Amino acid sequence: MKKNFLRIAVIFLLVVLGIRSSIFFKFSQSLAPFSFPPSFWKNILYAGLPTLVLKASHPPHFEEEGLWPFYLRSLSPELVTMLSAEEEEYPFPGTSESPPPPPPLNINQLDKDSKHPLVAIYNTHNAESYAPSQGAEKLPGQNGGVVRVAAVLAETLTQDYGIPVVRSETIHDYPDFTLSYANSEKTVRRMLAENPSIQIVLDIHRDAGLKQPPVAYINNQEVAQILIVVGSNARLEHPNWRQNEAFAQKLAKIMDELYPGLCRGVRVQQGRYNQHLHPRALLLEIGSSNNTLDQAQRSAKLLARVIAEALEQLKQENPLKQPES
Repeated sequence: MKKNFLRIAVIFLLVVLGIRSSIFFKFSQSLAPFSFPPSFWKNILYAGLPTLVLKASHPPHFEEEGLWPFYLRSLSPELVTMLSAEEEEYPFPGTSESPPPPPPLNINQLDKDSKHPLVAIYNTHNAESYAPSQGAEKLPGQNGGVVRVAAVLAETLTQDYGIPVVRSETIHDYPDFTLSYANSEKTVRRMLAENPSIQIVLDIHRDAGLKQPPVAYINNQEVAQILIVVGSNARLEHPNWRQNEAFAQKLAKIMDELYPGLCRGVRVQQGRYNQHLHPRALLLEIGSSNNTLDQAQRSAKLLARVIAEALEQLKQENPLKQPES
């Protein structure tokens, strides 16, 4: 226990100070015998804790960015690889950037009760779970709590609102967590190719690292709050990400109108999260690892009504029609 505290203290001291001197670089090399084993970093990733993102293919320059990544590399030789958790840095082999998908079908031509799916739901990080209910923050190699939340969302959309849904339970984050988004991109592409009627694509996650579970009180019940995450073109090609952001803002507005307190807001991040594949693809963080599964499932039921309202508004706005053949 004392050794772990010492290691953590040394790492954070070096990171915070951002020391640039070669003297300290030599000092960090002397600490190599105290490096963490690879299993330590794997446990951090699978616990869903915030981690440092280091790109092994783009090491920092000595003068420009300081030495702290080198400190970490010398403290643990496996660290750069293990903590390169920016999954989108690992596109699956043989895939080049494809053009944007064709415009969605005109929703006015679709009957909600038809067999044409309007919503696609999947989980990039299937293992994510709700510790108070499931005993762990992640269940590696299994479909965890977020998959059960996605199932409730799909069932509510279909049964209560007559909205056809296609949902995947394909596991994307195991055995190699760093390939999660590359794997889930395959799933999204397949769902869109097989179901060109899809109007909304949702990747269901849960947050982590929060001191208190994000909870709202709605209809005299505790429900997990929902954070809407929007990708951008900061790292990978995604020229139309503002379309996704506009839809995220629309969804947040509907949440605020129907269920004040349910939405934690809209956050734009540097990743892409498969959102380049559809203009209304979003990542939803339903609660956090310290919420209960019941709280998250209650949120999913409320979210279904929000999505139903969003589809109704899209119908009224008369989106792009199917291109004429």
